[in-house]
Amino acid sequence: MRYHLVLEARPGDFMPVDINIISQDKTHRYDTIEEIDSYTKRFSLDEIMTMISDSNIVPFKYLDGKLHVINDNKYRYPVLLRTTDFSLDTFLTNHIEDKQIMNKFLNIYLKTSNSQKEKMKSAIAECSISKILHLLFELSYLDVRNIYTYLNANI
Repeated sequence: MRYHLVLEARPGDFMPVDINIISQDKTHRYDTIEEIDSYTKRFSLDEIMTMISDSNIVPFKYLDGKLHVINDNKYRYPVLLRTTDFSLDTFLTNHIEDKQIMNKFLNIYLKTSNSQKEKMKSAIAECSISKILHLLFELSYLDVRNIYTYLNANI
């Protein structure tokens, strides 16, 4: 599945942003979510919007829109920026003793992956950050990203 950085002027009205043009890197393809994230995490939202505006690659009406990453099915993902702290170990260190937050973590983990269900429950009950991280690293990048962005938005 391919992923695209886009501006959304209104619901369903997307304009793709060619990262190769704004980055002036014609050799790299930014078509996976990992590659898009690795690019966008170097900048703030204002910096990205300035680069898009300066490159003059989208019509004016999109410049006031929302920046997203979408896949070929038009599913929206939040853009990870320099200010996004994408660190699950920090999250776990800060919240491992909070039963309510760890229950939310377990619920989103189980929605994302049903593998290792009992091991994850056991790791959370033991408050073992290393075991939790080990189980998370067995998931795909997108699954871990979805877990973190959900937690970041809802906690």
